[in-house]
Amino acid sequence: MNDLQIDYFMAVATNKSFTKTSEELFVSQPAISRQISSLEKELGAKLFVRNNQKTELTAVGKLYFDLFSRYKADLINTKLEAAELLGKKKGTVRVGFLEGWDLFNIIPPMMEKFKAIYAESNIVINCCGVKELTSSLLTDSLDIIVTMKNSAEHFPEFICTDVAEINKILLFSVNHRLAGKEGITLKDFSKDVFIAPWQIVDKLIIEATASYTRPYGFIPELTFVKNHESAVTCVRNNMGVAIFDEWIWAKNAADLAWIPFNSRDIVSTVRMRNKNSEPVHVLEEILKQVICEQEAKKIAAAIENTDS
Repeated sequence: MNDLQIDYFMAVATNKSFTKTSEELFVSQPAISRQISSLEKELGAKLFVRNNQKTELTAVGKLYFDLFSRYKADLINTKLEAAELLGKKKGTVRVGFLEGWDLFNIIPPMMEKFKAIYAESNIVINCCGVKELTSSLLTDSLDIIVTMKNSAEHFPEFICTDVAEINKILLFSVNHRLAGKEGITLKDFSKDVFIAPWQIVDKLIIEATASYTRPYGFIPELTFVKNHESAVTCVRNNMGVAIFDEWIWAKNAADLAWIPFNSRDIVSTVRMRNKNSEPVHVLEEILKQVICEQEAKKIAAAIENTDS
């Protein structure tokens, strides 16, 4: 028995699906099935039963799910206690942000405030797509993430804390037929191909995109690409348009144009419910404070520009 087998077992039990777990963890379904079969062989009991395309825990599986849940929580907390005993409270906190965001006004003040409390601690930053962020949190590759709330709120293992409500924008090339025209709205782009990243979460993106465009009287044709960078590249080369949020760095590129429209999304900090790490909790509060301060500055600057 090893931690990989336990992680796969816990994920399948939570998702009630081998397929969903495969997509969530970026691991092939046969690989997950092999690990769980090995675990069942070692334990001498079936852990799952499949009925009507749904995967449920057996009675024995429920016993081991409770056991491994306690084990995971105890292991994390014991590691933290051991680190403190060894004088390693400084440690490292691993933070994940949604790829494509302009974080210049968030990461420096976050680091400064955190270092003021944990002078010898380290912060490691990773930027990736929505699915990779949640899977990295589930597999303990990240300690805390900052992402769109709608991509994380359905996980019972997570605690989501709202930190900002941000506007959506439509990004398009300066070579687009509508570039430079006054008074254009989202409706004017109804015949365009909309580029979307992260096909692995296509259902979430399809539903979100429809909710953005439906008030303007259309549901767009979507073309999926592998990641955020691919989507921006397609838009830059006038191969389509894309919906992003206002934090995207690319909106400041000289070869891109954008318009706002009447939709907003919630940004949340997210951490594991069973992770009782003081530095992670402190960093969560710092992130909330820094992001709120930055959003307040943006609002004040917008009001000042309007008045002038």
